[in-house]
Amino acid sequence: MKVLESPFAKNVEATYCIEIGDFHFFSNYVVAEFRQGTNVAFKDFEEIFDLCDEIFGDQPYGFISNRVHSFSVDLVDALENSSKVSHIKAYAVVTYNHNTKRMLAIEEHYFSIKRKRFNTLADATEWVLGQLQFTPRPNKFHPL
Repeated sequence: MKVLESPFAKNVEATYCIEIGDFHFFSNYVVAEFRQGTNVAFKDFEEIFDLCDEIFGDQPYGFISNRVHSFSVDLVDALENSSKVSHIKAYAVVTYNHNTKRMLAIEEHYFSIKRKRFNTLADATEWVLGQLQFTPRPNKFHPL
């Protein structure tokens, strides 16, 4: 289920649509929905990481990859660059079919960031918020 079609839509604080997908920002996490057929590489994230830095500052935040579409990940690139993302405290992946689950199992060998798989966006969100020990944090949308 896409974020904007879910009960979480009312809590979206900003949505950024870029070439590789749509990124929905919440108070302390972001949900990525990559476009069908996209090949995702670390360089494609530069714009999103800049937005995360602007919005979350140096606060830890969560990242949810909501895999509503089929896309590929540049695995060599992931191996070389995933450790450069220092402020992501919780990384969840929502899968909706068996093939995506199998691909995720392969990807795990290439990511230095620990990721946890879920079957629903609700479960992923609950886990991310638990990992962040949810307390409102100042950010671009909610300054002190």
